[in-house]
Amino acid sequence: MKLSLFSLGAEETLAIKESQVAIENAFHQILDEPYKFTNFTNEKLFLTELSTAVARDSMIVAAAEPQYFKAFKSFICNAFQLKCKPSKTITGLIQFVHPEATDDFIEDQANIPTGATPLVTQDGLYSGFGIKAKNQLLIVLPLDDKRIDYVINNSLMQFVRENMDMSILTADPLTGMEVEDSPLAKQNVRRNGELYDSQLVASTVKKLMDRGLTVALANTKTVDFIGNISTTAIDLSGVFYVSGYSIEKGEMSAREFAINLAKGALINSKNSIGATITKVFSLPDENGKQQFFMYACIADKENANVAKLTAEDDETPPQLIYRAVEELFRMLNVWADTGYAVPQESNVVVVRPSIGNKKSEAFLNKIRIATGAIIAAGSVASVIISLVVNNVYGVL
Repeated sequence: MKLSLFSLGAEETLAIKESQVAIENAFHQILDEPYKFTNFTNEKLFLTELSTAVARDSMIVAAAEPQYFKAFKSFICNAFQLKCKPSKTITGLIQFVHPEATDDFIEDQANIPTGATPLVTQDGLYSGFGIKAKNQLLIVLPLDDKRIDYVINNSLMQFVRENMDMSILTADPLTGMEVEDSPLAKQNVRRNGELYDSQLVASTVKKLMDRGLTVALANTKTVDFIGNISTTAIDLSGVFYVSGYSIEKGEMSAREFAINLAKGALINSKNSIGATITKVFSLPDENGKQQFFMYACIADKENANVAKLTAEDDETPPQLIYRAVEELFRMLNVWADTGYAVPQESNVVVVRPSIGNKKSEAFLNKIRIATGAIIAAGSVASVIISLVVNNVYGVL
């Protein structure tokens, strides 16, 4: 497996670097070794390296900051000779979130190659795409620190896992664990008459109690569902404590919101781990039908494990909530054994670490390349790359 991460267009601001680190961490969770971005401010050098990567690598990720992203998508599509059209998914999402947007603006934002998978942001703006040709993936992403987490957890990792040969990816961390008699082995079994796996909940609570571990729950609208389990089925007192910590979502992505809730609950308590299940969110799919989803999260002071739960066909919001509760207990069960709040079963990503760059944003925000230069480069017949690309992407 070989992955190339390329970015083009500007100096590395703190926001850009954080976005790059989030993407790097995402791929590090499923690949055998860490990969780092190579940054370019010269489009010709970028194309030269891109052509080399096309001939060599299984996966290519190209990224640019929001200021240049529309032009960058055009630049990449021209270089790869890909025909584009507006994505219905991206179009519908932008229309829903930004009803004031003009048709021309939406079309520019929604344009992706024919046959590509949209990698959508929470509001549709600066959405990327992924496309497969033979055994190679081309992925285009925005370096947008306010949107990249949503893209990673809602579409990017799913796209990669669905389209790459999984035999070349890192093995599941649970491989080799004796779980046949454990509640973990039953996670995908549909239970008759039960909204959640009571055996899993009871086993987890006992394990936490035996090890003297306690959980701080963020005070969300759905926390009462856990309370209902405690009062009607399995006594959670002495293990679970509802924290007074609560925040507004504001501009945070749903994933970031879940992480902050869990971390906040822990920091404002004396418990061993922080946890949360969010409220139920909804977004329209490409047919305009509302799709329900929510997050379960546990967090220690350094890391977080986040799982996104999406409603199945005909699944009601309460049923989805109980499934999120079950996922929360599943994560706690593994954490009680390992001591690490990192992804063990869920296809999710560890929260990105602090960058630690103290240079001022004003100093870092010096732009080296104009939008016009990218557009101009994108309109040129890319001889450097086209000879290689035709052999790989000519099947599209």
